Amino acid sequence: MKKILLLLLLLIPLILAAQLNETVPASEDSLSVRFLPPMPGEEEESGTSMTGVLGSITLDGVTYSQIRLMPEFRLWKLRVGLDLDFLVDADGNVRGDDWDEWTDLFYKIYYLGYGDRSDPIYFKALNIDDYSQANGLIFDHYCNTLQYPAVRNTGGFAGINTNMMGFGLEGFTHNIVKNQILAARVSLKPMSQMPIPLFKNLSFGLNVGLDRDQHGKYEDKDGDKIPDVYDRFPNNSNAWADTDGDGVPDQTDIDIDGDNSLDDPVVNPYVDLVYPGIGGYGFDLDASIAADNLTAYDVPKRLMIYSMDYRLPLVDAEYFKLYNYGEIAKIDGYGSGYIFPGLGAKFSIFESRLEMRRFSERFLPSWFDHLYDDQRAQYYMVTDPDSGQDTYYLEAKESRLEEAKAAFGWYGSLSAKLMNIAKLVVEFQDMYGEGLSTGKSLSGWLSVYPSFLKNLEEASLVYSQKNVSYLSFTRLRNPGAIIGGKLSYRIAANASLIGRYSEHYTDINNDGLITLKEEVVSRLSFGVEFKF
Repeated sequence: MKKILLLLLLLIPLILAAQLNETVPASEDSLSVRFLPPMPGEEEESGTSMTGVLGSITLDGVTYSQIRLMPEFRLWKLRVGLDLDFLVDADGNVRGDDWDEWTDLFYKIYYLGYGDRSDPIYFKALNIDDYSQANGLIFDHYCNTLQYPAVRNTGGFAGINTNMMGFGLEGFTHNIVKNQILAARVSLKPMSQMPIPLFKNLSFGLNVGLDRDQHGKYEDKDGDKIPDVYDRFPNNSNAWADTDGDGVPDQTDIDIDGDNSLDDPVVNPYVDLVYPGIGGYGFDLDASIAADNLTAYDVPKRLMIYSMDYRLPLVDAEYFKLYNYGEIAKIDGYGSGYIFPGLGAKFSIFESRLEMRRFSERFLPSWFDHLYDDQRAQYYMVTDPDSGQDTYYLEAKESRLEEAKAAFGWYGSLSAKLMNIAKLVVEFQDMYGEGLSTGKSLSGWLSVYPSFLKNLEEASLVYSQKNVSYLSFTRLRNPGAIIGGKLSYRIAANASLIGRYSEHYTDINNDGLITLKEEVVSRLSFGVEFKF
């Protein structure tokens, strides 16, 4: 019976991978990288450790054997994590592209940290797996590592806490070079010097979140204002479209649509440059051209959100804590939303929150969430049914605000840690409103450590649907969902076989459904992890 149960647990990631459709494997993957949302309340282990991974990875169509070492060093409050990756091809050669420049050495540092967010001075730099702000109306488990290691963001946050009425200051950037996704917070305990027991710990905060360019998800290396995702010549600022895919830019192509007919200079002026006056000789020229239309973006798509929050501890005993909180947020140029009242409690192994929420039209909570780096913008292609012309364009997450309706309802969360047996977190949002299509959310994290199964160290599942019209458990895949799993099986004293799987989704054809292979962003990996 135990062997059958173990087999079922080992098959969980594969069952998820096969659900509904065939998935698209990620071109870059690593067991060392957390690609599931972190379980709220997860804490880093103390001490110094070395973790390693043996596995395989495919880059640019070449499969490499992967040796990855991830040492973590902790000295007092200082923490350093490294990510040393060695890729060996079939001939035994180490891939040199990851080590041949000084910037490559910089990228071997996974994170630098000092202290935590309650210390007088603290910071964490480079890769940020989890960043939240206040009560989550702006930043809610945002990470800049969603596409790591394909995209390496050198971000970070830093802050101070003082004894001057509890004054605190914090700043955040997802990338210190681009500085597109930014955040700041100022906090204060204005009554901390007053002899009023209940209110002396009352704290207030002002928060701001900013995306300086939502279209910044897509690079434009040649600076021609055409995103590389549909720029046919991403390294040439003087060329971008190639309707027939013959490698000749439309601007210098005498047969744009590739039908082996010379284009009419009326619709293709370049023909007249090559053959001056040819339009007047009576030749049968092609005037029915449906050249690709590639939308250019000259102005950054900026979005800012700001909020004010408070927190009032009601009971602060060793084994029981109870507090009241609230927050009001405004999306610049759009709607607003607030949390009030909110109650939080911590007792024994349980921690919970329950809050009332009210949102106006054109407002969505948790704007910068775990999937934001992927969802901040999407690119689409539509075909004109009459002319057959293909138009390529970007659509920012901001466009979803126009459809967001006023709503009223509840949010709650419950977490439990049962010693070394299991961890569970459940979060839900239940909102109501006329014509509302974004009011329901449900997230769950479950990790079990089944001591009754020999050598099985951990089995974890993650599932989340956010801001959907209704929660569907028959169609688990939707644009706001995450599915994931992890298994850890001990094969030696310091070595474990690790399997991880995750999916999130991109609604490419904008039909509200996930049915195409290209709409599934999946990661599946197996390898051996060892610790020293």
